[in-house]
Amino acid sequence: MIISPKRILYSDEVRSLAIMLVVIGHITRLFSYDFYSWLFCSSLFSFTRIGVPLFFTVSGSLLLTRKYEPKKFLEKRFKRVFLPFLFWIIVYIIAGVLIWHFELSFQYLMNTAFGVGDYSALFWFIWSLIGVYLLIPVISSFIREEGMKGAEYLITITLILSILYTIGFFDYPQMKYNFRVIFNFFPVLGYFIMGSYIHNKKFDSSDKKIFGLGCLMFIVGIAGHFTKIYLKGLGGYGLAPIDFFDIFVIMETIGLFLAFKYANVEWIKKDARMIRERKIGELIILFSSCSFGIYFSHYIL
Repeated sequence: MIISPKRILYSDEVRSLAIMLVVIGHITRLFSYDFYSWLFCSSLFSFTRIGVPLFFTVSGSLLLTRKYEPKKFLEKRFKRVFLPFLFWIIVYIIAGVLIWHFELSFQYLMNTAFGVGDYSALFWFIWSLIGVYLLIPVISSFIREEGMKGAEYLITITLILSILYTIGFFDYPQMKYNFRVIFNFFPVLGYFIMGSYIHNKKFDSSDKKIFGLGCLMFIVGIAGHFTKIYLKGLGGYGLAPIDFFDIFVIMETIGLFLAFKYANVEWIKKDARMIRERKIGELIILFSSCSFGIYFSHYIL
């Protein structure tokens, strides 16, 4: 298979890594039963929890700067996302009845479709994706008109809210209720916008420096996040909730995304062949294209 020069291979690399992290993260939650296993699982979980944010970041990098006619855009997304999603909803409904012996009722159908039960909890990702897709023609128009300044404005709002969220500013029940729109809206949209910004931004520094900055952000993010969940989790062995609005998770995600975009194999060896020129490039694209199916099938298994 010849990989087209127009194909953005680092996006496939990030998407392939993201689905592996999602699978590992879900498996990790099953093995925390004493202090040492909890310590290991929490360390691993600080890394794997960026799997879903990476999906959002990649999607934003590919979608947000284009010009769309809303009807055509939504029709295309419907075929690519909602129809496969509908197929998997039916699969989960059938599996729930045959394997887990749920009673086939209207309430069961609704709970499954909207991810209310643990067995279909992963559906939240698709509903969040669909919600952002509905806004993409509007956000895309704003970013194209305002340019990088418009993206930086939205990113600044996201980062400020994330810092307040991380330090517990919204921990009071009434405040969580008052700011519920923020928690439902900005985390996913923020990753979309940051992915688009990084993909299109022309940085003044060299690729090596940006790559180094990405690695540093990734390491600091992991260290900060693990420290936080370690201090919070000393009273039990349950892993921390998946918390995408945490500033350290944002640092991890953006750092890794930067590192993948600016990595260059020629830094290691002068005559090294690029990944797209080797068999592994084909495998990465194949794995990336199967990520949607892997996401749904691994959870039911």
